[in-house]
Amino acid sequence: MNVEKAIQNIEGKRTYKPIERKTMDVPETAEYLGVSQDFLYRMTRKKEIPHIKIGSRTMFRKNTIDEWLDQLESESLE
Repeated sequence: MNVEKAIQNIEGKRTYKPIERKTMDVPETAEYLGVSQDFLYRMTRKKEIPHIKIGSRTMFRKNTIDEWLDQLESESLE
């Protein structure tokens, strides 16, 4: 039994590792990109930015947005 499990047993509580989120919602992504939420919604409707629909929610994977930004930047230098 490792120390963490022993402590859990003594305290009678479970401890959980914090979950590292890989997605951002519209307000978070708009802030990350420095654009308005309306502008971001327009981009998603026109399929100009990679996004994921989960039910009625529009989500963005942070690493995909970073790759997309890298691609836009490299295209602007050509």
